[in-house]
Amino acid sequence: MVEPRRRVLIWSGRPEVVADLTARVRELDPEASVVSPSGESNGERPDLVFIDLTSSPRTAREARATYGLETELIAIVDSGSVDDLLPAIAAGCSDYLFHPINGAELRLRWQRHVAGRGGDRPHRPAGLSGTLHLEFPSSVGYVRHAVAEVVEACERLAFAGSRATLNLRVALGEVLANAILYGNDEDAGRLVRIDADLKPGAAVVTVTDEGSGFDPSAVLDPTLPENRDRSHGRGLFLLRTLADEVDFSERGNAVTLTVRSSGG
Repeated sequence: MVEPRRRVLIWSGRPEVVADLTARVRELDPEASVVSPSGESNGERPDLVFIDLTSSPRTAREARATYGLETELIAIVDSGSVDDLLPAIAAGCSDYLFHPINGAELRLRWQRHVAGRGGDRPHRPAGLSGTLHLEFPSSVGYVRHAVAEVVEACERLAFAGSRATLNLRVALGEVLANAILYGNDEDAGRLVRIDADLKPGAAVVTVTDEGSGFDPSAVLDPTLPENRDRSHGRGLFLLRTLADEVDFSERGNAVTLTVRSSGG
């Protein structure tokens, strides 16, 4: 069966963002139809909309109202618009990318988009009440269910209906993407493990990969002017913005997020 041609719309007032995303998406899928708002056809609903939070003339809420639930929304964020990320996700963005665009991270998001709303369910070893243990191969197809399961358990056992829940969802998605992409080098033969300790008011979630680890102290601060054009370090900055505590194992292949209901 021939896959339908994917329609991609880029909402951005920055020509360099439009040009960069267009070129990179077409590298991932040469058959994709990629347009900016000026080339948008009213007769075709896009499958995917990239919304530049720094310069888009329209918002995620407008996009969701215009295109409905079948169109996936991905926010484009940089150091100047990171405070707008959570409201954009609350309004309907399912994912995000940092600008300048990192090609490997875009590929991972694209694979997640192509996998759709389904995906594979992670294996759940037995756990005690208040704990959750998941493990799965380094494949993006497992991420959606893994995040949903942790968040659902958090809402039952720790906190619900708060900014902290959204913080946890975004932070956990970032950690899992890094574990698959950088920790395990997208090797499906390597596992990712999630261990969550959930109690009223607090969630402590550890993600462990089977890679060689890294030194978080060596990561440059992406908010400094001299580092803003670098494609690394943004994820760690976001984690420290979202979580109350971020701790790494000595080897650097495990990260523990602590999110409290009073911390959002």
